[in-house]
Amino acid sequence: MNSADMAMNLIYRAKNLQEFIIEVDVPDNFRFNGLIPFDMTIENNVMKAKVYGLDFEEAVAKFDKYLSENTDI
Repeated sequence: MNSADMAMNLIYRAKNLQEFIIEVDVPDNFRFNGLIPFDMTIENNVMKAKVYGLDFEEAVAKFDKYLSENTDI
């Protein structure tokens, strides 16, 4: 991929990002570790996060990665 393709890809992503609300039960061993990359609330053991992505699947993948990095196993 050349620099022009990378620039066009970046512009496409910037123009097409959407905000999704992802709602999950708080995992049993969840802990905050470092910066929180999302606007997130926890209430009544339910975690709600605003996550940006090109589509819902991408947003869920980002949030799942964050949860897996912040859950003790």
